[in-house]
Amino acid sequence: MKDESQWWEMFRMGDEASFKSIFERYQSLLFNYGYKFTQDENLIDDCVQELFVKLWYNRENLGDTASVKNYLFKSFRRILSRKLERASRFLSLQTISSEKLPFDIELPSDVDLMRKERLAEIRQQLSQALDKMSPRQREIIHLRYFEEMTYEEIADVMGLSIKDTYKLFYRAMDSLRKHIGKINLLALLSIVGYLRSS
Repeated sequence: MKDESQWWEMFRMGDEASFKSIFERYQSLLFNYGYKFTQDENLIDDCVQELFVKLWYNRENLGDTASVKNYLFKSFRRILSRKLERASRFLSLQTISSEKLPFDIELPSDVDLMRKERLAEIRQQLSQALDKMSPRQREIIHLRYFEEMTYEEIADVMGLSIKDTYKLFYRAMDSLRKHIGKINLLALLSIVGYLRSS
């Protein structure tokens, strides 16, 4: 099986099968990422489609990339942000800046790792803790734990320096520790690890 860098190279040369492989691998991941910003499924679908149409038509001008995933997430985020800003202006709402872009994390409800009562308690604490975090802090937690991105990739996607990425991540983790405690945070991180591997 070809790895992503080979798919990317073949796609840039016009290979439709490689383009389709990239699309199939990332379509749902990008949709899920977009759903953290808005629940407008049509808008998210439009952004995913726009991204892949632009990729196809501009393939000859694209360069190599160290991470296809990182490139797609960053490009998708830029398209989605632009469309959300336009929608905001159209509705005469306050313009959404990158700092104010909404971002929600929702834990799946079908986790059998712990007793249901304990899990419900942790989920409640997590929900309250996430509500107290900024949208950017919620986004960095999602990218780090659910998308398994490196700090360098997160910095690129979010448009931050590496130093600012670390600061934002540790502020987010401090906020979680403050609101759910160290023991529950460890349990939560084990749940996240379980969800990623299943």
